Amino acid sequence: MNRHECANKCFDDIMTLQGIDEFKAMVQRLRKFQHNKEKYSMSDVTLPNYLWIAQRGGGISTCIDVFAEYLYYERIIEFTGIDKYFECKLAYISPEAFFSELVRLNNTISEIAGRHRYFRGLVCINIDEWVEHTDESHFYQFLDYIASSNDKVLAILYVHTTNKRIVRKIESSLSSHIRFETVQLRFPKVNELVEFIETKYFIRHGFCLAADARMLLKDSILRMVQGEHFNGFITIKQMANDILFSLLESSIGSFEISAGMLLNFHKESTYVKRIMALGGSDRTIGFDLPMEDHSNEK
Repeated sequence: MNRHECANKCFDDIMTLQGIDEFKAMVQRLRKFQHNKEKYSMSDVTLPNYLWIAQRGGGISTCIDVFAEYLYYERIIEFTGIDKYFECKLAYISPEAFFSELVRLNNTISEIAGRHRYFRGLVCINIDEWVEHTDESHFYQFLDYIASSNDKVLAILYVHTTNKRIVRKIESSLSSHIRFETVQLRFPKVNELVEFIETKYFIRHGFCLAADARMLLKDSILRMVQGEHFNGFITIKQMANDILFSLLESSIGSFEISAGMLLNFHKESTYVKRIMALGGSDRTIGFDLPMEDHSNEK
């Protein structure tokens, strides 16, 4: 495929993702932006940075990956370096301590440039540990660093929260230092999650869900989503794989999955109760390479 065909495919892949309506609308606006930028020869107009809001396990890494590919093939921003993007978590450092995290971030950006003089691409930074500290000097120092790097990198700051007060507080701090746009990554509804499981895990292997099985899964997922430690697509993908495993180790009489075949995944099952009791998992502090699995989870 040529560049335009690759760009169109990336765009179509993004539009097929479930949920994340604001993200898809943002990409649609960028498509118009790039068209008009080229039409009117306004090469000096640049993108804002981004603040992405999502719940934990909501597919931020997948969105980053498809977004980077789209920007690359549409040539909306310039890319040079070992990778198109990297993800990191900015650990909290108190105002009294040396801001070593900023040094580490700068060193990583230099390293990922590879043989190039500069890294150009996406820098995607988890700021979860800073949500109650966005008015501190280190956070402002971090934002000044992002602003000074905007001729080379596009920053995506992301946070896992549903607290509107926290979001407003972060936006207030960002507004005084950088250009940015807030994007809410809506997590799919229960019906969409069941559709995701059926399409990605069952139909591709020749299975289909009977009506009673679909209802059982809706009830089970609804209960898990309401749990404090629900881990988004990580939990959903684990459940889908466990269902397939249980089917293969039993006596399968039909490719139609009935509720009777899913009793171990009922909302009152040990399996669901165990997930409800699990503690949440945080990303480790450090820098990650792009995901290998580019499937259409949100």
